[in-house]
Amino acid sequence: MPRRVRAAAVIMMISASVIASATSPKIYRNPEFGITLPVPAGALLCTTPQEEHDHGPYMLLATADSEGCHDIEHHRSVDVFASYNVSDETKRLSDFLKGQCAGVAGGPCRPAPGGLRIPGLPSASARVNRSDGWIEIIVVTQAGTPDPDFDPSVRLINYNLSLRTTPDHFEDDLRLFRIVLRTIRLRTRNGDAGARITTHYS
Repeated sequence: MPRRVRAAAVIMMISASVIASATSPKIYRNPEFGITLPVPAGALLCTTPQEEHDHGPYMLLATADSEGCHDIEHHRSVDVFASYNVSDETKRLSDFLKGQCAGVAGGPCRPAPGGLRIPGLPSASARVNRSDGWIEIIVVTQAGTPDPDFDPSVRLINYNLSLRTTPDHFEDDLRLFRIVLRTIRLRTRNGDAGARITTHYS
C-alpha cells in the first residue's frame, strides 16, 4: 500500500476511534452490589471518595462542574443507593418505600408518575413534595439471592433510585430518570456480592 494511502487509512481509523469514544457513554460498575449503568447524556457522574463505601452512582444534572458533588443539597440529581437487606423494616417493598420517603426525602409518600419501575424486578415508586420546594421521585426494588440466615424469602439487596428536582425542571429531569430506570442492570444473583469493592468507571 502506498505511503500516502496508508497514512490516510490511519487517520480515518484514529478519527473513527475518537468519534466512537466521544459518543460512547461512560459506564458505572459496582461488582459488590451488581450495578451496571451507562451514564446518560446530561448527567455528571460524581466520584466516590476513596475513604467512603461506594453504595452506587450519584449524578448531577445539567452541570459539568464537579464541585457540585460536594454540595448535593443544592443540585438536581439522580442517586442510586444499594444496601444489604438485613432489617425487618425493609423486608417488604412497601415498607422499604415508606422508610425512604420519611427518612431520606423527609415527607409522606405520594403517588408517583406512571410507569416508573426496574424492568424484570418487583418495584415500588412514590413522590415526595418537600417543604423546601424540592421534589423527590423514589423507585425501590430488591435483588440478589436471599440470605437463609436472615430470611429465605427476602432478596439480599435493597436498591433506592431517586430523582431530586424542582418544579421548573421536573418534566425534563423525569425523562432522564426514566432512561436510568430503563438502562440500569442489577445482578439478580449474588455472584461476588460481599466481595472486596472494585467499583470503577469506564
